[in-house]
Amino acid sequence: MDNEIQLSTLIDEISMGPFGSDIKIDNFIDIGVPVLNGSNLTGYRLSENSFKYVSEEKANTFRKAIAKRGDIVITHRGTLGQISFIPENSKYERYVISQSQFRVRFNDKKIHTAFIVYLFHSEYGQKKLLSFKSHVGVPALAQATTNFKRLEIVFPDFVTQQKIASVLSSLDDKIELNNKLNDNLSYKITLLLLVRSSALVEANLVSY
Repeated sequence: MDNEIQLSTLIDEISMGPFGSDIKIDNFIDIGVPVLNGSNLTGYRLSENSFKYVSEEKANTFRKAIAKRGDIVITHRGTLGQISFIPENSKYERYVISQSQFRVRFNDKKIHTAFIVYLFHSEYGQKKLLSFKSHVGVPALAQATTNFKRLEIVFPDFVTQQKIASVLSSLDDKIELNNKLNDNLSYKITLLLLVRSSALVEANLVSY
């Protein structure tokens, strides 16, 4: 069996989100730099369906809390176990992580970003990630960044990581496409039913 490797030897950057008091309701604007929350970490890749925004100037005050393409974002308080990566084709170049998250950037010569996210979604990975969960009060990872760096994980070689990530990413793409097709089909069926109903009403074949 391969030897376990401590994550601290593979991490280039790791930092917590801003303090809760650093982002107030009146800081949010209609468009700007997106601020992440738990709803953006529901899958392997960052979900970009909904955002709140802060100004470029405000975002610049959170230098260490800025996540970029290639970064991994992890929930450390609230819905534990959430972990997603920001793909190279993300909508935005940078994001402000929330007070309940921390971000990690691994050495991309040693760790394939997508692979390690898939790994942490596995039963093995979730057990590792939640091994320092606090059992007092709100669900949280105790000393999140410190304990995350101390985790010891078994990794295959980099080429194998790439191959595994490629296969799983391809499956994800197909699932996402299928979901979009289903959503589009549902929309068309609903629209068709509305048009049909309207036509029947106009023809006095049905009444309400």
